[in-house]
Amino acid sequence: MQMTLEGFEDYYGPNEGLQERATKELIDSFVEGRALNPSARYVCKTMINIARNFDALNAKGRDTSRVMAQLLAWYQELETKFPAEKEIDPALAGLLQEAQA
Repeated sequence: MQMTLEGFEDYYGPNEGLQERATKELIDSFVEGRALNPSARYVCKTMINIARNFDALNAKGRDTSRVMAQLLAWYQELETKFPAEKEIDPALAGLLQEAQA
């Protein structure tokens, strides 16, 4: 069963296209372990809507390049605003703990 992100209940349904499904998987992996603020939720929901547009255009045989470029731009915006936390080397973490003691 797929988990639904908080605040995204209306965005999950039975008739998802391939790009929409892939975008949701990308968002799920991106937000894992992170708390989303309203700005990040806005970007993610916009990405889902763009992916739906991509699927609709693709089903009609229309050009999807501009929509895909928009989707990529929004994902880059998400990565820029919410970069992954850097992991600390375990040895360095141990030294930091010793220094605090």
